Amino acid sequence: MTRALGPRASLWHSNAAAGWLVLAACWTPIAVLGLIWTAARIAAALTGGKVMRFGAEFAFALADRRTGAAWPGTPTPLVLLISAGLCFGTAAVLLTAGHRIAARLPQPGDPVAALAVNPGLAALHASTTASKAVQLRRSLHGTAPDQLAFEDIGLVLGDVLLPSDQRGPTVFASFEDTVVAFMAPRSGKTTTQSIPHVLSAPGAVIATSNKADLWSAIATVRAERTGGKVWLFDPQHITYQPQAWWWNPLAGLNTVEDAHRLAGHFVLTVDDGQKKDLWGPAAQDLLCALFLAAATSGRSLHHVAQWLDEPAVPTPIELLQQAGFQLMASSLKGTQNGAVETRDGIYQTARTAAKALRDQEILAWVTPHDDLPVFDPAAFAGSRDTLYLLSKSLSAAAPLIAALTDTTMRAAERRAEQAGGRLDPPLVVALDEAANICRIADLPQLYSHLGSRGIIPVTILQSYEQGVTVWGEPGMAALWGAATRKLIGAGIDSPRLVRDLATLIGQHDVPIRSITYADGRASEQISLRRQEILEAADIRALPTGTALLLATGTKPALLRLCPWYQGPYAAPITQAITAADTAIADAARHHYQRDEPTTTPP
Repeated sequence: MTRALGPRASLWHSNAAAGWLVLAACWTPIAVLGLIWTAARIAAALTGGKVMRFGAEFAFALADRRTGAAWPGTPTPLVLLISAGLCFGTAAVLLTAGHRIAARLPQPGDPVAALAVNPGLAALHASTTASKAVQLRRSLHGTAPDQLAFEDIGLVLGDVLLPSDQRGPTVFASFEDTVVAFMAPRSGKTTTQSIPHVLSAPGAVIATSNKADLWSAIATVRAERTGGKVWLFDPQHITYQPQAWWWNPLAGLNTVEDAHRLAGHFVLTVDDGQKKDLWGPAAQDLLCALFLAAATSGRSLHHVAQWLDEPAVPTPIELLQQAGFQLMASSLKGTQNGAVETRDGIYQTARTAAKALRDQEILAWVTPHDDLPVFDPAAFAGSRDTLYLLSKSLSAAAPLIAALTDTTMRAAERRAEQAGGRLDPPLVVALDEAANICRIADLPQLYSHLGSRGIIPVTILQSYEQGVTVWGEPGMAALWGAATRKLIGAGIDSPRLVRDLATLIGQHDVPIRSITYADGRASEQISLRRQEILEAADIRALPTGTALLLATGTKPALLRLCPWYQGPYAAPITQAITAADTAIADAARHHYQRDEPTTTPP
């Protein structure tokens, strides 16, 4: 009968113990003799005595208690005192070293230890990433890597997780990497990703969120640190702060491609990601024509909203013809003169996609204001400003969030091309809730080259399936493949993803101890079995505050994430949150009191 005792059984069995005891019995006397001889040499040096040469004669002299022959002229009590000190010191050093080595060496069956031994992570350490930063950014040329400020090195991903829950070296994403993170709600997306990345970015930052916590935590702290301006886009009163600027989505829109791209941001919010019918593409073509007509004639989105309500109005056709877009004018004319059912279906889909144009409070942010400054994406790309884009999930304002983000990234890309290929300092784009409030249709394709332009996107999703809903299976696979740094945090409930991750993480040898009973005697045997380092259930149960890192060119690693409250700005951020929460509460009370109807007593 054979009994298996499991993968974590110890390799210390009876046969191994006997071998270790034999080795200890052979070498311990020699080690003790050497220690005594060393103590005698030290004592002789202090007192001017002599010591016999180390060897058999020295051992026989000690065995016969002829200390006078072993160390003539050297006080024996001093030798014994030094010997005792060396014994205790050597024992302490060996125990400490043994403990540290044992903690760092991979233990059979221990997944944390198996992942901790990863030489490829050296390319992500601070020193290597700092050297890369000096090479990538012209403004840092000639600076010693070890003299770089922390924020100039890269974006912190976390600390390597070692056995016994120890923190290893910090690993970074460089300023040519692209990042995608999968983290469930309440798993630290804002505290470990958005806030640290936005706060530490050396240049301009775009940050999206569906809550006020990101803006509350670091708007003032980052502005004080960088000296840049804060641009808060909050048309749905998430923070209840007054509008301080406006942006014209039609500015600089003078090609069919640009107009089609702007229209795509609106249509994607009502599309199911599969494009199974003609209404979505047809509505996008319609919006493209109306946007182009308004932009080339100096009109605003107010006029686009009016044209959507009048399917037969000829004004946009005439404006397109006057601007030289004869083919677009012909296409719009064909849509208006088509079958009534088809035309009404296209216009209704376009009205649904552009429902932001029906909300006066949202429209106020994207139509002219003589008393407010206008946002310039090109100037922003070369600044150290921060653009906070807030919108409720899948709301009417979501297309404008995507459009403003996309327009600013393309402005940054043009600026990078004019500067020789890379933006310096780099632009960090922290897209929290990207699948809900910032749906950019070709984001997976942009990922393949944004890093090489000094534009660092960090897309945070709640699950892999959430990305599939927006970009489809091919698009999400492209985004996954193009991201050079992938973080998988706690609470991932996708069976397919965790199974695929278990395969990517790989296998290791696990010892299996078995005991066999036969003829009244027991014998044991140790064998090795290949087993997944982390099973799917283990990945799904990752503790909050930890994450798997899949970095290009190295094996997967387990990280301990670095929340903002453990960083150097914890105190000012805490104060900023308290002040911002108070300001939001006061503004909210004023907002609702203003909207309450007044009643007069009878």
